[in-house]
Amino acid sequence: MQDWEERLSKSLRTIDLVFPNQDDKIAASVLIPIGLRQETMRQEILLTKRSEKVETHKGQISFPGGLFEARDNHLLRTALRETEEEVGLTETHLHVLGALSPVQTLRDVVIYPWVAKVEFPKIINFNPDEVERPLFLSLQQLLSEGLKSVQVPIKERGLTFKVSSLGITCENELIWGASAKILEQLYLLLK
Repeated sequence: MQDWEERLSKSLRTIDLVFPNQDDKIAASVLIPIGLRQETMRQEILLTKRSEKVETHKGQISFPGGLFEARDNHLLRTALRETEEEVGLTETHLHVLGALSPVQTLRDVVIYPWVAKVEFPKIINFNPDEVERPLFLSLQQLLSEGLKSVQVPIKERGLTFKVSSLGITCENELIWGASAKILEQLYLLLK
């Protein structure tokens, strides 16, 4: 067992059948796949750059996941279903270690994050309708750099404004917002 895996296994929330809370306006669930990539021989976290075809958060960096649907039965099922749909990783590639604390977005979406050890296949078969490309953030980079305060320019309804967030750069892309809040939890558990 890797050192990071052992530390997370001891500190993550247990794998229970978690359902959205009654006061969650919108519930979503994401998976944080972490594992050894053969191409780099590093422990890395898989994220995705969202395509321009998706309904919201076009071009932003996120974890595989999506909105809870009644057919999912529980929130871990949402994360697993969406991970398979977006990046082709099935449960045979994954060992779920536990859950992080839910994160709420500015738009009242409550995101339930799950951490999984993954055996990365040679090729990530991502869905181009949902994912422009996969990104890999090394655990070493996360632990050595941490997250910093950033100002992110946002364009919405013809207006441009800046949002303050935590952030970290990966493969020339800024990870910020809810994804950065989730990474901050990982960072604090592993440092």
